[in-house]
Amino acid sequence: MNKKERMEAVFNMQTPDVIPVFPRVMAQAIFDMGWSLPDISTQTTMDVNKVAEAFISNIKKYDYDLCFGTYMDHGFGVPTLGGVLTIPEKFGSSVSIKVPPIQKREDWAEVKKKLPLDPLKDDRMPDALKALKIVCQEVGEECPIAPAYYTGICAANILFRDVSDLTLDCVEDPEFVDEICQAATDFSIDWARAQYEAGCNSVFYLGDHFGTELISPKMGERFILPHVAKFVETIQKEFGQKTFMHIHGNMQRPKSYALLERLVKEAGVAGLHLDENHDGAWIRENVVEKLGIPGALIVHGPDPIASGPLEKIDAVVKETVESGGPGGSVLMGPSCQVLPSTPGPNFKAWVDATHKYGTYPIGA
Repeated sequence: MNKKERMEAVFNMQTPDVIPVFPRVMAQAIFDMGWSLPDISTQTTMDVNKVAEAFISNIKKYDYDLCFGTYMDHGFGVPTLGGVLTIPEKFGSSVSIKVPPIQKREDWAEVKKKLPLDPLKDDRMPDALKALKIVCQEVGEECPIAPAYYTGICAANILFRDVSDLTLDCVEDPEFVDEICQAATDFSIDWARAQYEAGCNSVFYLGDHFGTELISPKMGERFILPHVAKFVETIQKEFGQKTFMHIHGNMQRPKSYALLERLVKEAGVAGLHLDENHDGAWIRENVVEKLGIPGALIVHGPDPIASGPLEKIDAVVKETVESGGPGGSVLMGPSCQVLPSTPGPNFKAWVDATHKYGTYPIGA
């Protein structure tokens, strides 16, 4: 199978030739080139050619299966709305939001006046899309390239409001949270459209770091579930693509798992990428078999991908594949993203070990 066929098999609940790898590469592609983030990004612009070069190099060098086609962080749209980003010089660090657009709830009235954001015009998004087009033209025929962003309360956090203030808002002013979640979801849909129109050709990767870690499952039913449902419906209707969701939290707890079930059965999420709380056997039983959708196998417990050594990476991948891989309908992913500081040899060892031990029939 080629990479597209491999991913299609997984999302059709079939058995591919080998378990595909999705590393969710973000800043690691930049650091892997020997650059720092200020080499490719300012508050409002990106170096299109460097970003494209980094991602083409990363995809070809490490030979994984599902790719991002451009650099992504949590700051898109923030400067246009009046916020300020921190773009660190330090190796292995990530962009963060130094000053969010909504520092007090009263700021929302002024921020609203700057909406809607336009991905084709505002701050770094046009440059990210130009780089994406270059990457898609170079590797898109042979690689599935996934667009990505967030929705609901997670998008509201990234776009508008500090996480600690936003979690407090959920209790003190839930109607305000409803309003900014809706505005953030509207932007996420527009940003998704722009990425598909630039050349993305695969499932949408939808992230949520609130999950049931930062808010309760009951709050998740209000601030996550309906926005995911709207997003999934739009992506399916307009682009014929499924949504692959990453969500944080220990979903082994009954109320958390109930939210997971609703995300699949009511919102239509077509694949799940959970965090390090879930080993391969749990993913096999509770995602693939019970929910009937593909799941991402991850290295359970402390993540050796960044720290190594290579022998440990090989051993934990083998164990993970043996526990969750038989039967198909899985892919391999990191617990969140391949960390920006991950050394190239470690990254390659993880990909290669997955393809080695994940060849079907597993264990033959």
